Amino acid sequence: MDLSGYSVNKIDHHTAKEWVETWHYSKRYPTGKNIPYGVYNDQELYAVIVYGIGVNPYQAQFLGVDRVLEIKRMCRREPAQDYPLSKLIGVSSKLVFQEFPYDCLVAFADPEYGHEGGVYKASSFELHGKTNAEWHLEDENGDKRHRRYAFRYSRRKDIPLAQAREELGLKRIKTAPKYRWVRYRSLRVKRLAVKRKA
Repeated sequence: MDLSGYSVNKIDHHTAKEWVETWHYSKRYPTGKNIPYGVYNDQELYAVIVYGIGVNPYQAQFLGVDRVLEIKRMCRREPAQDYPLSKLIGVSSKLVFQEFPYDCLVAFADPEYGHEGGVYKASSFELHGKTNAEWHLEDENGDKRHRRYAFRYSRRKDIPLAQAREELGLKRIKTAPKYRWVRYRSLRVKRLAVKRKA
């Protein structure tokens, strides 16, 4: 496969946000500390990957490590080009390690959107079970909203959560568990993680 002309570089948050909101199925850029990278074909942006700290503060402990980094978003534009996203993960994970020396990477694949994690398997991640099912919110158009959306509204208005959902026109829905994929930085780190969890 000829990959000449492609390069992976860190990109600014504005560019990453616009890209994710255009090409990612969620249409939402993640909150919190994010570290975005893009792959360019010559001067044209083709795909974006966003690393960051996940929302679960116990994730590192659960995986038996001190520092875990999450792939929070990854997407490419259409049509597909001859640059696999597994290659983007491989290159960018080495670059981001210089800024955030993680012990392992974690990524989640959402079966509700037809994702099982094949790209992570191709990038030497291992399936690490599934998450618990979660409750989220759905608006009148059928678009999903995170449960924190109504929570923040209820706090601002100083009203009960149920009333906040009603005023916002939202109903509760239970989402399917996601696949959890994990890649430890090295076999040594993996062995230490297994030992710590034993």
